[in-house]
Amino acid sequence: MSQPHSLGLTSTNVGRAKPGLRSLLAVIVTAAALIGAVTYRVVAATSHTSSAAKYTYGGLPSWLPTSTLPTNRVLDASPAHPQLAIEGDVIKVTLPSGATVATMTGPQTPPFVAPPPPYTTATLTITLKDSTGTVPLRSSDFALIDGNGKVYRPTSFVGGSTVVPVTSGSAVAVKISEFMAIGSGSIRWAPAGRPVVTWEFTVEND
Repeated sequence: MSQPHSLGLTSTNVGRAKPGLRSLLAVIVTAAALIGAVTYRVVAATSHTSSAAKYTYGGLPSWLPTSTLPTNRVLDASPAHPQLAIEGDVIKVTLPSGATVATMTGPQTPPFVAPPPPYTTATLTITLKDSTGTVPLRSSDFALIDGNGKVYRPTSFVGGSTVVPVTSGSAVAVKISEFMAIGSGSIRWAPAGRPVVTWEFTVEND
């Protein structure tokens, strides 16, 4: 049985909040939780930004050796001093009858097919520029060697020409195409009957 109190409340009402008070407490608790979540996210984002800002790429470790090889250089080649080069190297070739600046680019190969074939067509481009005097440019002066050691001697340049005139001051480009083995290869140029430049390359079809 309920007992009356001095404030006019019975014992069944003691310790219970009124409905309005319960709603107010729920609102306060929810608001506090939302404020805490927002504060946590702001602090976390600021911490992440600060951490990301201080992690930057530095230089190479001091214990690594410093390369002494020159870069972007022009190689001098002649029948007496032939040069070994790679794609894109600039070679100043001096011949008994003239001089030129030679580069090789490529090889270009057909689009990839699966599975990759052991042989494919490789096309190389030889460019001569800043020529002086007489510089012979004949397809028979070139020889290709594939990764299997097989030697190919082109009978003509792409387009059918066997001899291309080289005039002073102009740039001349010829293409040499051969069906050869996938892998490492090289092309040798011997315009004076003796090799002056051998360019190494890789035939890939993957």
